[in-house]
Amino acid sequence: MIWIITTISLILLVSTTHGQSMQDEYNLHLQLLNHSNYSKHIRPYIDKTLPTIVNITFDLVSIRELDEILGKLSIVGILWMRWMDPRLAWNPADYGNVIYTKLEMKRIWKPDLIIAHPIEPISAVGFDHYHYPLLVYYNGLAIWSPGDVMTTTCNINVAYYPFDTQICTLTFIQWGSTNMQVALHAVEKEVSTKFFVGNGEWDLIKAYAKEDILENNDYLYPTYNIVIELKRRPAFVVVNVVLPILFMGVLNVLVFVLPPQSGERISYSMTVLLAIAVFLTLVGDNLPKTSEPMSTICYFLLTNLVLSSVIMIVTIINLNIFHRSELRPVPTRLAKLVLIMRCKRSRRNKVQDIEMTEDDVPEIVLKKEKDKLENATDKTQSKKMKWAVHDADELNDVTWQDVSRMFDIIFGLLAFVWLTFSAAAFFGMVSTQSVPGV
Repeated sequence: MIWIITTISLILLVSTTHGQSMQDEYNLHLQLLNHSNYSKHIRPYIDKTLPTIVNITFDLVSIRELDEILGKLSIVGILWMRWMDPRLAWNPADYGNVIYTKLEMKRIWKPDLIIAHPIEPISAVGFDHYHYPLLVYYNGLAIWSPGDVMTTTCNINVAYYPFDTQICTLTFIQWGSTNMQVALHAVEKEVSTKFFVGNGEWDLIKAYAKEDILENNDYLYPTYNIVIELKRRPAFVVVNVVLPILFMGVLNVLVFVLPPQSGERISYSMTVLLAIAVFLTLVGDNLPKTSEPMSTICYFLLTNLVLSSVIMIVTIINLNIFHRSELRPVPTRLAKLVLIMRCKRSRRNKVQDIEMTEDDVPEIVLKKEKDKLENATDKTQSKKMKWAVHDADELNDVTWQDVSRMFDIIFGLLAFVWLTFSAAAFFGMVSTQSVPGV
């Protein structure tokens, strides 16, 4: 209601304003600040039992920085504060119909708002910016709008990095005043973004304001809170960290495709391992350095490093098996395992040969061969086949090179499954925001 009355009064006065002079405004300043014994140390009030109501709105200009390492949020914003000071009221008719004027902020009472959780030394918002004057209207309405770089602590949760969303609260508290002396009122719940400039790393989801009461040592202090919700833009981290480590993991798995006779397996796997280790050292400076909670991407990178180390160990052992002397017999169990895998491969090849040549083979022959293969899947027939291939001559024909090739197939598949599962688990957890234990 007070804003409507003030607006109507200003329109009426402006429509009749004429003949204002610099001397009129100079006389007004003398009257307000010098002749009326004005003291900036006394808060404005009509009834001392009632608090001075300060109406606040906030303009968010930009997100300057959100530091995960220091847990620091830095923004640029403008605080718009309005309150009534009866000592600054005047009759416009006495001063050439002057309806408003600007006064030095250091000579007028104003709300001294400080950031409740600062990182830098504590100071009131706009206290050192003397170029921010107060705009005062004839009815005692005072408006002050300091703009500043505001920095506060923020509890950063990097569990879902780089798909994380952060919620930070910037809390302003009236320095040295309780809620019985000064009341902070959020006029608008939504923070204004008409001057907002986007950030390359963070996307602003929403920002809103709310007033609250801070209880400390049996005293209640008025607070004004700005809640800012930010979502990280993940493209940079995915392209420069996640995808390179995935490609190096694929290169690591391909070591089992490289022929052992080439003599390059050890150097190849060692090169990939060192590449992953150096890469993790380079990107480590850009990862969140916090342990509570630990970022999921750290576990993902560690998993790939462990996989590379395991592949290196398996490659060394497998090469040792490949170059063993033929005078050393292959254990019976290993030989049977090699023959079973060889039998399965031959059966698959036989099925493929039948399907590829079915146009050239008489139908009755095809039917007999397929019936034989189908009967081989029967339990009894499978047992007979299994024991049939394990005769003494075939077991003696298995060499250490055959055992090494078998291990290449087994460990190659296991490494590929490991890499695929770790990548799927990482993207699944961070995209759905559901990490076990968080």
